Amino acid sequence: MKRKHYIITGLVLAAAVGLYFGIYYQAKADAPAAALYTVQRADLEDVVTSLGKLEPATYVDVGAQVSGQIQSLKVVLGSHVAKGELVAEIDPRTHLAKVEADKATLANLQATLAERRANLAQAERNYKRDASLRKQNAASELAAQTSETEFKVAQAQVKAVEAQIDQARATLASNELNLSYTKIYAPISGTVVTLDVKEGQTLNANQTAPQLMRIAVLDTMTVWASVSEADIGKITNGMDVYFTTVGDTDTRYYAKVQQLLPSYKEENDVILYDVTFDVGNPEQVFLPAMNTQVFFVRSQAQGVLALPIQILPAEKRDAKKTVVTVVRSENGGKAKREETREITLGVRTRTAVEVTGGLVEGDVVKVAPQAAKATAMRPPMGPRL
Repeated sequence: MKRKHYIITGLVLAAAVGLYFGIYYQAKADAPAAALYTVQRADLEDVVTSLGKLEPATYVDVGAQVSGQIQSLKVVLGSHVAKGELVAEIDPRTHLAKVEADKATLANLQATLAERRANLAQAERNYKRDASLRKQNAASELAAQTSETEFKVAQAQVKAVEAQIDQARATLASNELNLSYTKIYAPISGTVVTLDVKEGQTLNANQTAPQLMRIAVLDTMTVWASVSEADIGKITNGMDVYFTTVGDTDTRYYAKVQQLLPSYKEENDVILYDVTFDVGNPEQVFLPAMNTQVFFVRSQAQGVLALPIQILPAEKRDAKKTVVTVVRSENGGKAKREETREITLGVRTRTAVEVTGGLVEGDVVKVAPQAAKATAMRPPMGPRL
């Protein structure tokens, strides 16, 4: 029985030891090995990204200054117009009738004025005659006073009609101006980019001027970029910037920041500020309201030595210098030797960092297992452009 007991105990111990070493060696085999990264050249850009919209740099909203029915439109959407060109007409009949009535009123007042002036001249003669006779005691005091009163009344009547004529002339001028407003001319040369009315539509300009159309100069466009409050402090006037359009993500259009506007808007609890810059559009490839992806360039480096940012220890990713392990091949590649090097760093992006000293192209850098895993999960750095 004792012998059987010892045999069972020995088997249990052997199984335990075997299980222990099996787990140990399996864990060792499964542990990630250090990876190697070959130093190469790349183009790096440290950018702030945002969304933007293209709008004409110069435009005018053309409105109606008088009420009435749109009698005719001389343009369609997309029409090119010259400054001073007739673009629309409002039915002028109501305004023309007012002008004709004002002219008739003015003519009547001018006739009345002529009559009042004739009366004034007669009253002045009577007054002078009676005053002379009164000095000679040939006329009574009452007659002289009556003549004087009639002369003064005639003077007042002339002035009253003259004032009425001035008012009538002002009314005529105002209605003539309103009549001229029934013909609407292009205030600038450009392209009709919006058309908000149709022929036959009635406009009411009593409170606000109805908008008929927008005429824009498309030779120069303005990009309105919306930058978050977290990034607005990184943007400065004169900074290099480029953008791409939704329809052509491969072509970059370069410019410089012109304005950081203090006005803001809130979207989904995020404060956004407008940053603007102009871009030439001689071939009219940009149209109003096009969406853009905007890249504000904080720093950049072309064709420089670079490493994936994940290779560096987290606490060293913002440092100017750090240390890496370089693996060198010896004896025709049969043996490898590791050496520690201090490297200096330059431009940083979210995925890569420039190496300005300490490494040369083709050097092989040892990557720690955790960094190797993180690096493998990230896309590779882009090639040189």
